[in-house]
Amino acid sequence: MLAVNRRKRIVILGGGCGGVVAATNLGRKLGADHEVILVDRRPDHIFMPAFLFIMLGERQPRDISRSLSHLQKRNVRVVQSEILGIDPTRQEVALAKEKINYDYLIVSLGLQTRPDLVPGFAEASLHPWEMESAVRLRDALSAFRGGRVVVGVPLGPYRCPPAPYETQWMLDNYFRQRGIRDRVEIEYFTREPEPTGELHDPVVWLDAESKRRNIKQNYEFVVRSIDPENKLVQGLYNYKINYDLLVMVPPHRPAQVLLDSALADTETGIRVDYDTLMTKWDNVYAIGDCADMPASKAGGVAHQEADVLAHNLAVKITGKGRPVDLWLHTI
Repeated sequence: MLAVNRRKRIVILGGGCGGVVAATNLGRKLGADHEVILVDRRPDHIFMPAFLFIMLGERQPRDISRSLSHLQKRNVRVVQSEILGIDPTRQEVALAKEKINYDYLIVSLGLQTRPDLVPGFAEASLHPWEMESAVRLRDALSAFRGGRVVVGVPLGPYRCPPAPYETQWMLDNYFRQRGIRDRVEIEYFTREPEPTGELHDPVVWLDAESKRRNIKQNYEFVVRSIDPENKLVQGLYNYKINYDLLVMVPPHRPAQVLLDSALADTETGIRVDYDTLMTKWDNVYAIGDCADMPASKAGGVAHQEADVLAHNLAVKITGKGRPVDLWLHTI
């Protein structure tokens, strides 16, 4: 019993949806008797699903930001710092000014946008997958008077798979409300094949809804580069799509520290046990977008994973209650 009751330190890396939920739950369950630490490079939690509303000017950055310091009310110590390294053999995290040892580590560092992976992307695309770009896109949309708007996705994983469809439809509504939809063409491209099957299949319904809104769909289009000067998206086999305004999802990859520390096994993240979210390292877990799971890279998934993991860790540390398996409610 002494081993069970010894004061433990749980370190959570990342203050996104998964990290905040895990920290909140663990702080409530364990914070009085154990130490819960959350580390993030930013002082605020940013609610990323609302970037689409920033894009339309329906929210301001301050509306979707909350200070992580509020977690202190839940018995969580918040450390604002860049994460320089993770050593799972020493059970140690290197920060900018200190090193922190842990008994349990939860990695919730999401995916990072990597515009450099598509030549010309940084100069060409405005997109709602980062706050700053969403604000620039908002300004570009307000000045847009007509032309071709192209929404598209690159190869590889990216945050929130339904968002490119939501982006198409929100732009469709936006231009209708401004009374200029008849002067705007909206197109979409994706690397995926054209869906077939019954309308109740989600991907079939998404395709049908876009076409109902008179949004042209370009399937099996694999981006190679973008020509900002001539406003062309260049794909394989010399396929090209021209645009006046490009709203393309940036390529995503795991955080560089996960690659440098050899925690990320693939471009989709850290391999985990699908039931427990454990990694191959003792007492190291991964949740959210940085976990290599057969599920959407979305905040709702991260939230559910954080709930289950926090419960199971509390059971493991206190010896009270029963662990549960992860059962995701998602598509």
